Amino acid sequence: MIGYSCKYAPIEVFAGFGRAIEMIDPQEKSFDVAESHTYASICSFSKAIFQHILLNPYDEVVFMDCCDGMKTAQDLLARQGQHVFSVSVPRFTDGPAVSLFAQSVLQLIGECEKRYNTPFDCEAFLAACKGHATRDEGDYYAIVGARAPRALFEESRRLCSLEVRDLTCARYDRVFFDVPACATKEAAVTWYAGQLLGQVPCMRMPDHTARASIFEDPHLKGIIYHTVKFCEFYSFEYASLPEDTYALKLETDFTPASAGQMKTRLQAFFEGGDALEGDVAAKEDCMHDGGNTGYYAGIDIGSASTNVVILDKDTRIVSHVVIPTGAKSGSAADAAMGQALGKAGLCQGDLTRIVATGYGRGSVSFEAGNVTEISCHARGVAHEFPAAGAIIDIGGQDSKVIRLDGAGSVVDFAMNDKCAAGTGRFLELMADTLKTDLAGISDLGATWEEDISISSMCAVFAESEVISLIAENKEQGDIVRGINLSIAGRVASMVNRQHAKGPFVMTGGVAKNRGVVLALEEKIGQPILVPEEPQLCGALGAALFAADG
Repeated sequence: MIGYSCKYAPIEVFAGFGRAIEMIDPQEKSFDVAESHTYASICSFSKAIFQHILLNPYDEVVFMDCCDGMKTAQDLLARQGQHVFSVSVPRFTDGPAVSLFAQSVLQLIGECEKRYNTPFDCEAFLAACKGHATRDEGDYYAIVGARAPRALFEESRRLCSLEVRDLTCARYDRVFFDVPACATKEAAVTWYAGQLLGQVPCMRMPDHTARASIFEDPHLKGIIYHTVKFCEFYSFEYASLPEDTYALKLETDFTPASAGQMKTRLQAFFEGGDALEGDVAAKEDCMHDGGNTGYYAGIDIGSASTNVVILDKDTRIVSHVVIPTGAKSGSAADAAMGQALGKAGLCQGDLTRIVATGYGRGSVSFEAGNVTEISCHARGVAHEFPAAGAIIDIGGQDSKVIRLDGAGSVVDFAMNDKCAAGTGRFLELMADTLKTDLAGISDLGATWEEDISISSMCAVFAESEVISLIAENKEQGDIVRGINLSIAGRVASMVNRQHAKGPFVMTGGVAKNRGVVLALEEKIGQPILVPEEPQLCGALGAALFAADG
């Protein structure tokens, strides 16, 4: 079998030799093997391709010299003995570029004739160019940007009620119309080179204005814009999208480490676009049926705490609980629900419906619906602060900015990407470094004399900075002030990217840290409202969804 990875790869050529070819589809559990051969900061896709082929060798692989990352992967594989066909793709699409690309394809054909000891069958090649299907008309969502992992497509197609199309840079949807009857191999290949270069261009082409056609289709209802860690090509296009584009930006590194965060973002995105799959909505909405008793529960299972709110038929809180999640989210869910029921003098059979939210929402042992924490935080905040324009939620695992429409519905949201910096976990790490606890670091951050900058964008490096500041005998209050400003700076950048407007409401456990709240108010230049129990907003929203029926 032959493998390839780029939409400009001349894959139909191999039909002229009777050879099968497939798109390489990497998703690695880790990059231990790849990083033993190369440096860690190489583009994640290139690393994934290299490791996948190294562990699952092909007869041959076809590489286009499209970027430095892929050239690195190509060189590393060749050193390991993998046979690589390397093809040069021009950056332009005019006549000279087509001629140049045709020469590269003819050179590939010559290499194949020598390797396979078989003449090129031009008729079989042209027949392969006819075998691509067109799409039906209809509304759809699209995954756009850089090549995306299979898991992203599978999860999107499971959650979305509409078709989800692959419009990434490696898509394979080309259609060759009016395949000519060419007199010579050279004429056929020249026509073919023009067809390949005539595709919607990737962002590596100097002139990529034709990409606008992707976003102008009236049937396109939403965009999941995918970027790859350590690759910036497509981030520029995302930044230039019109503000009214319904889009979700996702960055992956081709490992499953952020699967939970990816599912949360996708589900919230489709919820916001009224495109959540009916079967999913039925299973994950509000399915617990304890009879019409008039009590409703919401449970928010986060990485740091598990929170429960029970409402009566008038949506008044009759009980609430906040406990540490610990090592087992399922056990924490059982314990928190049991405590909340005990405080209310109820049993589980008294609950008409239960809705679960948070990263652990799929781990509850009792029957419960499922709504993302983004929608639940929006609902809970709107219940307490109807005029809220945006939510800043800093939890144990991530931080979010959720923009509201003034009526409690989510307009857009942003989350930090798979990094502890700017989260509650970051504060725990800093508190431990300063030999205190979360309550202590909150008190220390209330007063300061010197503004200290914690410049590192990584929690691990920030810890090293703090250790250095301790060695310099800096005051603890001043160090904590620097930590708070570091968190505030990260969150403020998300506020700016979302074009969020106040009133701002802060939720999550970090909202109890007055120093962080003050630093955020300073960074965004507006006051921030904090609920009496900021950790309960997600559970409150879930309970309100349960009460909706």
